[in-house]
Amino acid sequence: GTKLTAMHFVAGQYVDCQAKTTGKGFQGVMKRHGFKGLRASHGVSLSHRSGGSTGNRQLPGRVFKGKKMPGRMGGKTRTVQNLRVMKIDTALNLIYVKGAVPGPEHKYVRVSDALRKGWFGLTFPEDAAVPFPTFTGSMTDVPRELLAPPPKEGEKDPLARARREVVK
Repeated sequence: GTKLTAMHFVAGQYVDCQAKTTGKGFQGVMKRHGFKGLRASHGVSLSHRSGGSTGNRQLPGRVFKGKKMPGRMGGKTRTVQNLRVMKIDTALNLIYVKGAVPGPEHKYVRVSDALRKGWFGLTFPEDAAVPFPTFTGSMTDVPRELLAPPPKEGEKDPLARARREVVK
C-alpha cells in the first residue's frame, strides 16, 4: 500500500480527530452528567450528591431507558470535528492541531479530513495545493515546517489570546 505521512494534510485545513476518551472509572451523577445536587441543609441528610428520584409511581412502574444514573465514565470512542491544522513537521512526521483532541496522552488518534466543512473553500485554505489522494513526492524536497497561512484583513488571528488586552 501507499505510505501515509503527515504531508497528506495541508497546514490550515480542518480535520476530525477520533480517539478513545480517558477513562474516569465509576462516577456519580454530579461528575458524570453535571447534576446540581441537592441542598446542603434543611432536611437533606447523607444525599447531597445524589441524583434524586429515579422514576414515577405504579404507572409506569419502571425506570425509563436512558435515565441518567451513576456509572462508568469515559473510555468511549469520541470524534471532535473541525479542528484546524496549525503546523506540519515533515522531519518528525507530526501534525499540530489546535483544539480539544480526545484521549489520553501518548495514545493513537485517528485524524481525517473534516466531513462537515464541505470540500473546497471551507476545509482547505484558499490557493492550497491539496495532495489528492495523498502526498506521493519526496520528503527531502519539502521544508521542515509548514505553517498555516496568516489571517486575512479583518479576520481573527487563531493564535491570538482569547481575552481582551488593553493597548496603551
